[in-house]
Amino acid sequence: MPIHYALTDALVALVAIWGAWRLVSTHKTIAAFGLALFGLAGVIGTIRITSGLIEPLAAAHKMASQLGGLAGLSLLLCQILHDTGWRVGKRVSVSAAILVAALGAIFPMAGAILFGVMLVAALAFFLKVRSPIAALGFALMLINMVFVRQSALLGPDVSWHLYHILVSAWLVCVAWTLSAPSPSRLRS
Repeated sequence: MPIHYALTDALVALVAIWGAWRLVSTHKTIAAFGLALFGLAGVIGTIRITSGLIEPLAAAHKMASQLGGLAGLSLLLCQILHDTGWRVGKRVSVSAAILVAALGAIFPMAGAILFGVMLVAALAFFLKVRSPIAALGFALMLINMVFVRQSALLGPDVSWHLYHILVSAWLVCVAWTLSAPSPSRLRS
């Protein structure tokens, strides 16, 4: 695995750290924890590539990316529900995140489908409430998952970097929207 692969993994980590900090500063700790899980995958990927521990850290990177991604997206959706007036507390949010990650661990295809369904649900919600930045982010991530991730047409280098750049763009859109001072615009 070429060393330049670490650049966009590090970008995901840095954007997630920025986003989590932004969310914590606006008391959106559920979403901050969700972004932190995406950042963890970026950190593990960066260490994996720069240290040369490609194979020894492969399983940890895959687990953080796939299961952490499922749990992280679940936490983001729980924060969105909370911001729209649903009584979704931290215990329920963490329980939901653990449940979807466990489902993804036991049934990987179900996890991939669930990730896609959660993206579509969030996209539909943000289109309904006319939140263009968040809608753009979720649309980019959906396109990313379907067409960019491991694309044979793009080749491994372009696919890797474009995938991670689009993940980073999505995280920026999510952090920006959820940390905005006016949560009332999230009400449907």
